[in-house]
Amino acid sequence: MKRFLLIAFLFLFCWAAAQQVEPVRYEVNRWNKEQGCHFQTFGDAEGIMVYETDRTDKKKQRLWSFACLDSSLYETRSDLIPLPDKLKFVDADSDGHYTTFLFANDGNKKASDTLDFLVVSFNREEKSYQTFWNKWPEKSVPLSVAVVDGMMMMALNNKSGNGALYFYNLTDNSYRTVTPSSSSFVLFQTEAFPKEHCFVVAAKEYENKHFVSTAFMVYSSSGNLKSSYRYDNIPNAALGRMVFRFDESRNLIVIGTLERETGRKVNLEGVTENFDKESLGVVWMRFVGGRPNSKVYLFKDMPEIEHALTVSDRVRLREEILKNQKKDNPQKSEIAFQFLTPRVTDFGDLTVFAAEAFMPYYHTETRMNYGYYGYYGGYPYTYTIFDGYDFFSEILLAFDHEGNLKWQQSVKFDNELTYSLFPHASEGVCYDELVVVSPYHNNLRYTAFDKNAQVLMNQQSEKLAPMHGGDYVEDEYFAQMTKWYGNRFLIYGSQMIQNSTQPQAKRSVFYLQKVQYD
Repeated sequence: MKRFLLIAFLFLFCWAAAQQVEPVRYEVNRWNKEQGCHFQTFGDAEGIMVYETDRTDKKKQRLWSFACLDSSLYETRSDLIPLPDKLKFVDADSDGHYTTFLFANDGNKKASDTLDFLVVSFNREEKSYQTFWNKWPEKSVPLSVAVVDGMMMMALNNKSGNGALYFYNLTDNSYRTVTPSSSSFVLFQTEAFPKEHCFVVAAKEYENKHFVSTAFMVYSSSGNLKSSYRYDNIPNAALGRMVFRFDESRNLIVIGTLERETGRKVNLEGVTENFDKESLGVVWMRFVGGRPNSKVYLFKDMPEIEHALTVSDRVRLREEILKNQKKDNPQKSEIAFQFLTPRVTDFGDLTVFAAEAFMPYYHTETRMNYGYYGYYGGYPYTYTIFDGYDFFSEILLAFDHEGNLKWQQSVKFDNELTYSLFPHASEGVCYDELVVVSPYHNNLRYTAFDKNAQVLMNQQSEKLAPMHGGDYVEDEYFAQMTKWYGNRFLIYGSQMIQNSTQPQAKRSVFYLQKVQYD
């Protein structure tokens, strides 16, 4: 049975011929809860670790470390770059030559008069860095960056509901701005396609504060509009989060969640990161000749979807089914999920759409209020407390080239409540198997499927190897995992570690952990 192996230090034959092979772990000291840290992969087996240090230069600018790592997690280059204090990391992206990091002003009064954002660009061929900064329109919200052929696209939303695209040439730092003609045109997703030499931008179109359609625009690597498409909302539902693909004929394919819509007006402020809406199903569409050829799949029509529900939802659904059976015209009960941003994986001839379902939990408390100095009779008041998000299931949908749903599967990982939304699982294809993985409290849970959705193994668990013998993980934050290269996966996050045998008995770190599936 295949399983994950923790890559460790190996010694061959004898001490004289000993050779160190692929260390398992890379750690960075975490000195502040607000400290910024990010890892970006580029190429087949390389990456760069970017983190905020506790040092400043003579001008009191914060020093950020940019450490290039090879496939063995060895540092091949390390640079300290001074950046204005209190910059917040927003997004990063890479193409074959450049890796860019977008930082935004996070309340730094000294820098607010001169810059709103700063970009650090790393030229991989010349092994050099360059920075540039600027201001953007008032009350703008940064969305993402994407890089294709040495051109960086930055997407912004104005809180009043206007979107704008900035195209920066990373060679000479020249740029151009593209703004829509409509004042209610809100960008909400962008993606780069280096092989197609283009960017894809998705935007929501509003009329009188009502979401009416989704527009898709394809820009060339030079920032010119190549094509645009439109998908009109169906009654009471609209496109939510989605993924993009191009077929062999270079037709745009979109797979997205179908979210419940209400008739009431919406406030455009904050619409970009709205994860509160519930998804009723998934839409697959291909644009040919400017028109969408779409197929809608509702969760209530999927026979195996009950396995992805929480226990309480499963009970509710069965109660509704019993009630409907007594009616003359029984209808299938609606099934809906709140989803994090979906992912897509090519699995042979299939395209697997994966989305993590979560549920916010609350509890209420009641206290007595006795008024000023307690002179008046007490009266109770009740308030609600947010307990966190429970990521209870991951739903997998496999489509063929024509958009037919071939199978549906789900994976359950028992996670504790978290106060922040972040990915808890990852998918990757290894040895003709689809592997679904989730790190949790220094353990790795995983399962695998074949192309017919048959479970090849029940959920397994492997403990992650420590940096030092005797390391004990006391706490863990934001543990995530991503497919890296070949059969290698990369885990990263923050941990509190105790080890009485080390000079520093307790340490707080950002870490990278590499594992392989064999």
